[in-house]
Amino acid sequence: MNSLLKKHYIWLCVLLSISFLLQGCSQKSEVLTPAQNVVEGIRGNYESGLDTLPLSLQRHYAQRIYRVTGDETFIPYQKRHAVYLVESFKRDVDGISSQPDYVLMRDRQIAEKRTLRTERQRQRALLFDRYPGMLFNTDLVFRLVQLDYYGLLNDLPADQVNLLKHNLKDADFKSFLLDEAAIRHYAAQAANQVWFLYQLGIIDLRQDFERRFQEVYPLSEDHLLSRSEFHNKIYGLTHIVIAASRYYQDELPQDAFAWITDYFIDQLPLLLEITTEDILAEVGISLALTGQLDHPAVEQIRERLILAYDPISQMIPSPTGGTDFAQGEHRNVLAVMLLIWPEQLFQGPRLDFEAVMLKLNQSE
Repeated sequence: MNSLLKKHYIWLCVLLSISFLLQGCSQKSEVLTPAQNVVEGIRGNYESGLDTLPLSLQRHYAQRIYRVTGDETFIPYQKRHAVYLVESFKRDVDGISSQPDYVLMRDRQIAEKRTLRTERQRQRALLFDRYPGMLFNTDLVFRLVQLDYYGLLNDLPADQVNLLKHNLKDADFKSFLLDEAAIRHYAAQAANQVWFLYQLGIIDLRQDFERRFQEVYPLSEDHLLSRSEFHNKIYGLTHIVIAASRYYQDELPQDAFAWITDYFIDQLPLLLEITTEDILAEVGISLALTGQLDHPAVEQIRERLILAYDPISQMIPSPTGGTDFAQGEHRNVLAVMLLIWPEQLFQGPRLDFEAVMLKLNQSE
């Protein structure tokens, strides 16, 4: 081989070596972290089948992913939910204004559809039976808050909004939500209602509820609780924080609920040992909402969620190993949220009232 060809051959070998090296580096940079693998698996699974879920679960998933990503892909699901909300708003306005027994009638209709399979569900049924009309009223509170989240409540006729709010002001929420049974059997939902009622300007029970919660569940008496009672307690505590954030829309000061978040950190070994993945995810989210995303406790919870992931079913199964798609939505979307928690949360989305009304008119 002459010297010129030899030089060309050497340079070719050098270039090929560099090319292979760069290709290898590129491939290495594309390798996903364990957390990214879990997120991609769960999101790919649920987002490919999102349209097969009931509307309530479509909204649940889309709303949460939107608030941690701002991805407008999920807005149509929330518009669909908004159409339902406005439709039910009009139904309730017509009913309350024309039928004296409308609230109790709707209350009975909702009661007929409830499930009484578990002991907790039966205890909740007994609670609501003692407060006639409260099944309907708590549902109405939830729907009005959702309209407010979407920026639509102020676009609806003020006299009609006031009619429904007047109905809520007449309801005895204080007795209901501070009832020991509400906290023992309905803790998370009761916390939601307290902060929803405050947001709507109906009644401010926040301090009373926090005080009552600590009376029913003293932080120092966990050893007296069954596993189910402990789960209910932790779930209720997380929802105080989550509801106060207007469901992942507002960041909270670190000391906003220090009595809760400090307790979570102190009890982390016990939480990791006996609570479920959805409760753990909400504990981590509560810390993230209060500016403590970098706390080692959050990393330990994330590691637990990653370990719980099943690549075959592309989800985190239930504690008993169940992989039902609809039943698993709650725990899996919460896990995704904590694993991709952003620097800034996204509010709303604020929906266009005229566009929602157009879709409503088209569906009628």
